Amino acid sequence: MAEWNARVTEFLNLKAVRIALIGATAAALALFVVWRYPPVQTVPRGQMAVRNSSLTGQVEVFTAGSLWALPALYQVRRFSLRDQVYRPENSGKANGEAPFQSIEGLSLGVDLVVRYAIDPARIAAAARDLPDDVQGEVVEPAVQGVIYKLLARYTVRE
Repeated sequence: MAEWNARVTEFLNLKAVRIALIGATAAALALFVVWRYPPVQTVPRGQMAVRNSSLTGQVEVFTAGSLWALPALYQVRRFSLRDQVYRPENSGKANGEAPFQSIEGLSLGVDLVVRYAIDPARIAAAARDLPDDVQGEVVEPAVQGVIYKLLARYTVRE
């Protein structure tokens, strides 16, 4: 009987050690996930964050401050509310990579600056459709499409 009690006590001690190791591993894993993907994110002044819920599809907009965003449940995207500048570098010289053309077919170098900003009132509706690189994928093609057509109507003298 004493041998049986010793075996039961040893088994229970091993079981307690296993449970403690599993608990410590789970706690370490949870701490690593919280450290690597923090659930509280901050939104600096001059930016707006849009939080999309993966479960419900609900969209919420946050201005400067903190927000709760669990990595698996929410996707957070930040957008600048300040005016931004787009300047096409390739069309600044007539012999550059992408010069404009006049009605005569001559190359024109035009130094162009476009200021733009994202409308905060429409950001919730447009956030799903906006790409990560707004300037490269939205502003640049829109400006190029308008400017090439506009400048192609004029002569070099005009």
